[in-house]
Amino acid sequence: MADNADDMNVLVIEYETGMVQKIKDLLHEIDETIQVVGVTENMFAAAQWLTRNKIPDLILANEGVISGIPKKRRGEIKAVVTFSTDKEAYNFEAFRYKTIRHILSEIPGTEERVVTFDQYWGQNGKTPASGNYKERFLVKQGQKLVSIHVSQIAYFFSQERFIFFKTFDNQKFLLEYRIEQLEQILSPSLFFRINRSHIVSMQTVKEIHAYFGNRLKLFLSPAADKDVIVSRKRVTDFKEWLGK
Repeated sequence: MADNADDMNVLVIEYETGMVQKIKDLLHEIDETIQVVGVTENMFAAAQWLTRNKIPDLILANEGVISGIPKKRRGEIKAVVTFSTDKEAYNFEAFRYKTIRHILSEIPGTEERVVTFDQYWGQNGKTPASGNYKERFLVKQGQKLVSIHVSQIAYFFSQERFIFFKTFDNQKFLLEYRIEQLEQILSPSLFFRINRSHIVSMQTVKEIHAYFGNRLKLFLSPAADKDVIVSRKRVTDFKEWLGK
């Protein structure tokens, strides 16, 4: 079948057959004109594919394999997105709303696809399909394991290179996640990342004060151990989030 000049062409670099199919299915649901023009299992195969084929509009690559793309060809690629299939991160977090919408926004001539994608995710009062976001975390409490629902969590924060969350009843739990991973797997209607170290729920924010440098200072309940500041670049989005 001949390529349409308006179609978005995608190369997938992933060794898990099941993950490849999930990618194809999701892209098809977003826009039927998106074409997966190639699938490779590793960096070496990807490098060979790129030397023999036209540069795609988008490369979706498992973490660690993108380094195999020849440097002289990387600058020709309009968008590259990496995703992780490690442990609990396997729930396809790389394709959450903001990520794909950003991809579509960055590629010229895809304005209509952005609108289509907004509708796909139910921007007019609908909700995403169930299972898109993490609902529970299994954590240690002394010598036992407990399952905590996200509705019980006030905020997540980093402390001395570790990630914790605090519940509304002021219990603190250690998590084996990075802040970046949490941002991807938590529902954006419930949680917002305000800076490099904090993700907060809407219910935990009790007071908001102006802070120097065009930032905001938050007073949370339960209280945090140190000042909680909304970074300047996130202030506008944070205000919009609170107003939804």
